[in-house]
Amino acid sequence: MAYSCTDFVDDVLNDMVIRNWIKPEQYGPDDPQVQCDAVLGAISDADVSLRLAADAKQFHAELLDAVETLSGIAEQYGALALANVVYLQTAILKGGVIELTRDEAENFAFVRDLPSGGRWWRSVNLIE
Repeated sequence: MAYSCTDFVDDVLNDMVIRNWIKPEQYGPDDPQVQCDAVLGAISDADVSLRLAADAKQFHAELLDAVETLSGIAEQYGALALANVVYLQTAILKGGVIELTRDEAENFAFVRDLPSGGRWWRSVNLIE
């Protein structure tokens, strides 16, 4: 039996449901436009997630190039700075921000000296 366009669509939709990228409630079995919208939305979300993951990976690589070891951060800047590195990488991965007081930000300023430091610093909010 030949593999049809309908088989292809069903396989794509079923795979995306299994991966929890879409939910069956998002589309009807006989509505190709809504099916397409659900798939394209999931692809767009995945694209954003992949970009954020690449950013977090780049942050980590730049950080290790600059400090050589994570324990070196704690030794040089303190345990709070090391914790904030982890929080910042998570914020970059999720497209979020961390909040630092002015004192914490001064002790964390080494991040701004990284090759993409200005980009990473956009994920830091200063609070009073």
